[in-house]
Amino acid sequence: MKFRRDMQTKDGAALTLRSLHAQDAQTMIRVCRQVAGETLNMMRYADEWTISPEKQAETILKAEQGEKELLLGAFTAEGLAGIANMRPVHPGDRARHRAGVGIAVLKAHWGRGIGTALMQTLIDAAGQTALEQLELDVVSTNSRAIRLYERFGFEAFGRHPRMMKYRDDTYADTILMALDLRRTR
Repeated sequence: MKFRRDMQTKDGAALTLRSLHAQDAQTMIRVCRQVAGETLNMMRYADEWTISPEKQAETILKAEQGEKELLLGAFTAEGLAGIANMRPVHPGDRARHRAGVGIAVLKAHWGRGIGTALMQTLIDAAGQTALEQLELDVVSTNSRAIRLYERFGFEAFGRHPRMMKYRDDTYADTILMALDLRRTR
């Protein structure tokens, strides 16, 4: 799916939300590594982002061509500040109404409304499809993200205990959340 929207951050800076292109692959990898190094809320550590730019470009192209798939970048004057994705949870007919979503924003851009803009864009894009439900999981200690998702109407429906095990042998649970898009139409 292709998408573009020009807007402003909360502090009045120009913000462009657009589908990522194959030539954004290297930048996307860099941003994912950086975010993973700034927080424990990602599934991977920074050194685990080992995908090649060529393979990432293939993933981006697949998302561009997908009817219910979106790989979105949030661009400020400083460059790529955040990424969001939406993709079907399973290719089978029984799950065709559901998609998983995720958001990552560089710490330097927290509090500027970029996460909000990315989530609103994912919901708007999903509304243009036959999707009925968006799903995500969030680390239980990530209160900023939980508040964001709840503002958009996501509701917790479960918990995945010890979903992540950190290198210091501590664990983190994730909260499973869903948004019923039929209620927002």
